[in-house]
Amino acid sequence: MLKRMVGIELRKALKNKLFYITILLGCSITVLSFVNSISIYQDQLLMQERSAGNPMQALSNVFNNWIGGEAFSLGSSIYFFMLPLLAAIPYGWSYCEEKQCGYVRMAAARGGKTRYYLSKYVAVFLSGGLGAVLPLLFNFLLTSLFIPATLPTPVYCTSNGVFFPSLMSSLYYTMPVLYVLLYLCVDFVFCGLIACISYCAASLIRHRVVVVILPMFLLLAYHYSRQFIYTSSAIRYKEISPLYFLRPVAVSYTASWAVILAEAAVLFIATMFVSMVWERKHEIY
Repeated sequence: MLKRMVGIELRKALKNKLFYITILLGCSITVLSFVNSISIYQDQLLMQERSAGNPMQALSNVFNNWIGGEAFSLGSSIYFFMLPLLAAIPYGWSYCEEKQCGYVRMAAARGGKTRYYLSKYVAVFLSGGLGAVLPLLFNFLLTSLFIPATLPTPVYCTSNGVFFPSLMSSLYYTMPVLYVLLYLCVDFVFCGLIACISYCAASLIRHRVVVVILPMFLLLAYHYSRQFIYTSSAIRYKEISPLYFLRPVAVSYTASWAVILAEAAVLFIATMFVSMVWERKHEIY
């Protein structure tokens, strides 16, 4: 019964027009990064030709030119800034509509509150993760069509953006494709949990716009609170902001599995509590 309800809710999410609009918007943003990367790659090819094939000339590769491998182009900055919004749009808006029209009460009464809210949570998690990660995968595949997937070398770590203390740095320089796939999995899980923040916000807030943008503002507030934490230049801090550690390259501080897993656990426990405890006991509208 639970598996069937999860399938129904997930099909609803994947048939939602907002889901495809979100993916189209995300892919459009990643094209900005792609155009910038192609321009840089062509310039480096020209420089190599002028230097008569100098072997010390660091050529670009797909791993440091796809949107997750470069951190400073306009497309990359916009996409990862909007990542919480892209994760929350697909289901946050439609769930508010379902609550306002009475669908939630009817579905919960027919299938049971526990099964319904759990299936809804799983569907929101999956749709949020897909909505955020599919444009990243699209950009990686598109960039792969034009820029070779040569093995990155640690000699040019400043060009790659992955340094010795960086998360999974050894994997990046030995099996970069696996590195990209693992980071996409990290982004999928975290963006799914971000979408669940929007889902839980719908339990407390009536306005759909607020529900959708709330995760973004919460993460922005957490992001800018870093200035009160990173107060010493003598300490080697770890990145705590999801807006930075969800990027496969280091932007400011290096990412850490301990921080990522701890924050993911906090989000999971908090959102699961609101979904399975608060929502089952409180009907605000």
